[in-house]
Amino acid sequence: MTEQEFDTQVWRRFDLVTTDTGIETTVMNVCFSTRSVRIYIKGAPPEWLPCKRIVTHTTRKGGDADDSAIIEDLHNRVIKQSDEIERLKNEKAVLAEKISKNYLSDILCAINMMKQGLTEKKNKIEKVERGLDLVVSTLAKIE
Repeated sequence: MTEQEFDTQVWRRFDLVTTDTGIETTVMNVCFSTRSVRIYIKGAPPEWLPCKRIVTHTTRKGGDADDSAIIEDLHNRVIKQSDEIERLKNEKAVLAEKISKNYLSDILCAINMMKQGLTEKKNKIEKVERGLDLVVSTLAKIE
């Protein structure tokens, strides 16, 4: 790994590095002035490894550790969140439209129409009853 590549990496404790001897080990510390990392090898004391001896560097989760990969990942996350925000805005607009409809006036209109219909029916029933009473009284006079 060159010094420029070392500088473009995002170094964190417990990241994984592979040395030029093929050993994969964890990073304990990073020194940017000497461009070296302190690595831990089981059964040996920690030692400082210069960047020239580092072959690969990955994060502890296994992803790329360079700036561009991290920026791309963050960019994708931002795009995903903006899509989610847009979806929520559309859903909010639909809900606001549903709430803004004046259902109360529709209900009052229906109630008034029912009231008028019941009033007319009541009047017609009263007329029929008066007519029946008149027929009954006329029959009583005839008999």
